[in-house]
Amino acid sequence: MKNLKIWLIAAALIAVVGCSGQWSGGGGGGQGRNKQHATEDETRQAFEKLMAAFANRDAETINGMMTSGAIFVDPPVGPGVFTWSDAKPVLENAFANSGPYQLSNEPSYRIGVNRDLGWIATVFHVRTQGASEINKSDGAISVLFQKTDGGYKVLSFHASRFLPPPAVTAVPGDKAASKKK
Repeated sequence: MKNLKIWLIAAALIAVVGCSGQWSGGGGGGQGRNKQHATEDETRQAFEKLMAAFANRDAETINGMMTSGAIFVDPPVGPGVFTWSDAKPVLENAFANSGPYQLSNEPSYRIGVNRDLGWIATVFHVRTQGASEINKSDGAISVLFQKTDGGYKVLSFHASRFLPPPAVTAVPGDKAASKKK
């Protein structure tokens, strides 16, 4: 009889409080069960919109895609770890003071989704015109998005540049190096 009373009290509490419809975390932090999940196609579209904004130096679009606490790791504007509030003025300054560049990325994205989160990773290419040649800067980029009522928002942005390949120098007596000439 005592166990029955406990079960009835628990059922009454659940009925009174109700289910918030959240996946986890309480406090409204998760995505509701009735909301749509992130999709790979939407994640790809959000990433392409973000990359186009970087290519066009469109700080307003980038700002609209950021959460207030978005984290930038080694962003294109300088090495380090930044929150969006710290990265925004640095990015705007870099856009205002840099010469022309071309930005593209590999179309073979790595994409994943889980509930309201979508992530994408790929390789990016930056090309600038030097005095006599085109300067190349390639690297890896990954972005974590959260699907919200206001669209996809960036939670984390990571970019890192690949080191240039080492110069090949011939070593005296190295037959393999002398054959390459």
